[in-house]
Amino acid sequence: MKKLIILCGILLFTIVDLKANSRFVRVMFNQDASNSATIIWDQNTGTFLNFYIDTIEPSINNYVNSFKLSSVNLAKGMNNHIIRLKDLKPNTRYYFIIQDSEGFNKTYYFSTVSNSSDTKLSFIAGGDSRDGREVRIKANKLVAKLKPHAVLFNGDFIGLDIDKQWLEWFIDWEYTISGNGRISPLVVTRGNHELTNKVMVELFDCPHEKIYYETNFGGKLLNLISLNSEILKIGPQKFFLRKTLEEHKDYYWQLPQYHRPIRAHVAAKKEMQTQYKNFVPLFEKYKNVRLCLENDSHTCKVTWPIVSSSGPLSDEGFERNDEKGIVYAGEGCWGAPLRAADDSKSWTRDAEGVNQFNWIFISKEKIELRTVLYENENEVGELREENRFEMPLNLKLWGPKAGTLVEIFPQK
Repeated sequence: MKKLIILCGILLFTIVDLKANSRFVRVMFNQDASNSATIIWDQNTGTFLNFYIDTIEPSINNYVNSFKLSSVNLAKGMNNHIIRLKDLKPNTRYYFIIQDSEGFNKTYYFSTVSNSSDTKLSFIAGGDSRDGREVRIKANKLVAKLKPHAVLFNGDFIGLDIDKQWLEWFIDWEYTISGNGRISPLVVTRGNHELTNKVMVELFDCPHEKIYYETNFGGKLLNLISLNSEILKIGPQKFFLRKTLEEHKDYYWQLPQYHRPIRAHVAAKKEMQTQYKNFVPLFEKYKNVRLCLENDSHTCKVTWPIVSSSGPLSDEGFERNDEKGIVYAGEGCWGAPLRAADDSKSWTRDAEGVNQFNWIFISKEKIELRTVLYENENEVGELREENRFEMPLNLKLWGPKAGTLVEIFPQK
């Protein structure tokens, strides 16, 4: 009997030990979300052997579709393995599993986006998670419950850009993965606390070394433009912005995201004149730019539609124009230390120092923007992909004086 118990213990240990030691699995959308994606993970121990992906669980299909690594790097104390996937099917769920010398990891899945402009999209947008782990974990858990098509994470992932903080950030980001292995893909920008462009390439496989690029969603529904507020706004970045706006002028929407707000709603933050001079005139040239996403200030704001102006009604270079204006939303905060919204303008819809992220629905007809207060995450009901546009039980929305829903319509 003792020999049998010992033998069973050895067998149990062997079974447990056969689990792969890949961790921090994330999916990136950085080109066309209907047909391409990048999978990245930290190969903590062991040696990578195979990456299997299929439209059904790979184990059911006898692990037939295996892909080779695209690149490997050792950034921030991790063994980052990267696989770039092309020619995927639109609007399709893809299951994948990683095999290494220690076994198989769990099965994950993500979904590509439809390539039809008639689709409707759900995004979570925010940034400034920094080092407030308890708070940012609450936001991360709510990502898993709301099932967005993608998360638009707009910089300042960490505070000091050191190995320890990046490891903690990825540990906490695991909470965005649903219990059944569903991953919400990321589209990222660089913040001022990411000290180099290189770290964004190594950890998130950003497709341009200067961290400005475009990601397309839903055929011609949306061109998402990720800009880098930490480098020169003139020269190549401005050329890129002009080019992508012109090439996608026939899309229903174009949506810029960048870290530093052009007109911060925290008095201690400086005005970003270089963005005002180089970005805003290009944004306003195109009718399909009606919303910009900003972060950095560790507060919360939503503006009325505004245009640049030096006229008698202008305030800090903008004035309200409901017909032609652009709504600017965001300014944090995903866990960084909160700051008071002490610098509102005449065109501010509302502003307040609260932990929040934006929850955005996009269709041909309109953009719907809500601001979610995520600190009651444990009370919020969980959605499915099939009902991701419904309001879950106990979800708390930030309630500006003008209402919790901001509706943005195409410019005529």
